[in-house]
Amino acid sequence: MCCEIDTYKKSVDKSEAIMADSRRTQMTKSLLQTSLIELMQEKPFHKITIKEICDRADLNRTTFYLHYTDQTELLNDVITQLENELSQYIYMSDENGMGYKIQKYLEYVKGNAKVYRTLMRSDDEGGARTRIITDIIRDNKEDLPMFGDVKKSRYIYKFIIEGIVSVVLYWIDNDFDLSTETVADLILKIVSFSQEKSESMV
Repeated sequence: MCCEIDTYKKSVDKSEAIMADSRRTQMTKSLLQTSLIELMQEKPFHKITIKEICDRADLNRTTFYLHYTDQTELLNDVITQLENELSQYIYMSDENGMGYKIQKYLEYVKGNAKVYRTLMRSDDEGGARTRIITDIIRDNKEDLPMFGDVKKSRYIYKFIIEGIVSVVLYWIDNDFDLSTETVADLILKIVSFSQEKSESMV
């Protein structure tokens, strides 16, 4: 019995140590991510150094390299986290359809305006401007028609994505002067317009 208790205690201690380490890791990553976003509000992404990120986060470079290889990997982690949070926000309801998902996306953007304004004006090479919109389009391709053949469709999807990004960025810059419902309706009209025009060319 004593051996079983000792084994149980060791197992609990190990689990607690793992959890504590995980919390420290998440806290460190959060500090680095916040520092990067703050710096991106002050200067172009390609001019931000690892030293600046570490100084802002009050961490040393060794700690940075324990979690990331460079600034781009850190930025990708920021975007991935946003994508995961957005996905949970959108899919917490059983309601489906592209219109609903776009409206939920806009609600999330409005609630995280500071981060989105920064990312959508980013000059990075990782496609921060379009990654999240691209995910929504990809997840809803069944709701979109095939515009001619596959190659032609890629061009139309590219046009749709860039159009949506421009609309959302303009909406952010105008301090959300339209409701999420109105902007979602405008975006759906962009998609419908693209469909109508492409069908006339096929």
